[in-house]
Amino acid sequence: MPDTRALLEEVARAARLQEGPEGVAQVIRLVGSSGRVALRDLSRSARLPVPVLAAVRRELEARGILTRDGGLRLSSLGERVLADLGGPWTSPACPTCAGTGIAIPDRYSDVLLRLEALWARRPIVDVALDQSFALPQSNLRRCLYALDRGAVLGRRVLFLGDDDAGSIAALLLARELGSEVHATALDLDERVLEYVHGAAEAEGVDVELVRHDVREPLPERLMGRFDTVFTDPPYTLPGLELFLSRALGATGGRSGRHVFLSFGPRPPEESAEVLRALGRMGLALAELRPGFNRYEGASVLAGTSDLYHLLVTPDSRPTITGRDERGIYTGEIRPRTRQYACKACGAVYGVGPGDEWPTIEALKATGCPRCGGRSFEQRRRRPPR
Repeated sequence: MPDTRALLEEVARAARLQEGPEGVAQVIRLVGSSGRVALRDLSRSARLPVPVLAAVRRELEARGILTRDGGLRLSSLGERVLADLGGPWTSPACPTCAGTGIAIPDRYSDVLLRLEALWARRPIVDVALDQSFALPQSNLRRCLYALDRGAVLGRRVLFLGDDDAGSIAALLLARELGSEVHATALDLDERVLEYVHGAAEAEGVDVELVRHDVREPLPERLMGRFDTVFTDPPYTLPGLELFLSRALGATGGRSGRHVFLSFGPRPPEESAEVLRALGRMGLALAELRPGFNRYEGASVLAGTSDLYHLLVTPDSRPTITGRDERGIYTGEIRPRTRQYACKACGAVYGVGPGDEWPTIEALKATGCPRCGGRSFEQRRRRPPR
């Protein structure tokens, strides 16, 4: 039996895990409490990106702690390590609400069905804009959470980026309750605005649509106009700062106004920077719900993000007021070319910022230059060791 503490430190060092030995211990605990678990599900519960968790998994497999059998599970040695860590135990997470703390009552089943029908007509994601569509259940749960905090009904609500069509969820929810909400959807992507417009027309609800690039200051007519802002910015620190600055401009810095921020889990030092950014802007953190949002795609983050309920305070000030010249999207800050192979003929093409095809969607739309095929498979690369 290896020394457990030394084992955890060795695995953390080999996998370059920023969470350190405690992060490795948590992975072992979560596998033990699950019995058998898929890598993506483990990524959500461990709050580690899939590539990072895969590196930890390989190191634990190499040391005989984990094995694969219809999913990840502990070996007999792994079970002894878990016992040394104080396990096993049964997870207390709520299965009804998917661990979010918000169950969807039967009363809103028709609203959910309508959102599911809308979701089926969503446009193709534009990964250059860090788009990833929230599942209908998450969309509705997010609005129910805000409604319970008095931030939806009868309010002027801005959806700062609305590829999830959250504005439609809020409007349908208000109608179900015999109330109203004044919803504005702001987005750079014309396709998203057409998507929201079509849904509003089909459902007979009114939403104000604004096409705008948030790198530019908000239009003057939107400044100080809103009681509540929902935003799901690019998962970069500059993107977070910019979108929250615009959210503060939209609320006019009036104390007690609500901002609901969806943002992916970050490594410890970046999580600390998120909190420092909130402090610099004078935003109060009323509540944080880890893993609240679930998405189609967003595979690196295992399809999840956290929900922050923020309150504007008398000290709240945007840190960015003019045009923002910085890169805010992941591809701008961490440009990376990925290799995709055509499934029909095997030809390989580079996809990424600055390449002929900036996104895989662009390559699929063009088709393979060699054979015309439109189905591609990414060539996997092992993370650096």
